[in-house]
Amino acid sequence: MENEEVIVRRLINKDKGAFELVFNQYYNVMVLYACRFLDTKPEAEEIAQDVFVKFWEKCESLSEDSSIKSYLYRAVHNSCLNAIKHDKVKDGYRQHVIHVMESSYQTNLEEQDPDALRNRINQEIDKLPPRCAEIFKLGRFEGLKYQEIAEHLDISVKTVEVQMGKALKVLRENLHDLKNIRDAS
Repeated sequence: MENEEVIVRRLINKDKGAFELVFNQYYNVMVLYACRFLDTKPEAEEIAQDVFVKFWEKCESLSEDSSIKSYLYRAVHNSCLNAIKHDKVKDGYRQHVIHVMESSYQTNLEEQDPDALRNRINQEIDKLPPRCAEIFKLGRFEGLKYQEIAEHLDISVKTVEVQMGKALKVLRENLHDLKNIRDAS
């Protein structure tokens, strides 16, 4: 590989060939580095790809004495930390929504006909798309964590998150009148 100062100058001038050299040399290393922080390789690959896209967009602003390797490591590290924080926020929100749903439906549970309640919930779950219903049942009834569901179904954790979010949203919308089951029967 060329002298790093020469490559940095080429990058500052938006030389695609220089970017390709950097990408080929560091991409796999950055994915492995991201894997240290993240749960899945696809997630690490996504972080590395995003870092390289941003690197290309900002390479004009590099100083000639920049260390490409240090820049990339720092960018991947920061992106991983941000992803972890974001996942914690999403998980906290998800747990809050689940808690609110459970506590609001639990309020009048004793007063309601348990069979009618169970039937109504099962009917709404059965209306979900098959994969979405399967993911919901594994999470809510089997008690599996998202990572376990993903491994069991050979899908990504992100897919599990999206499908679970969709299921919760649909069920929340369709079961909003659950407290009124007793009045309707």
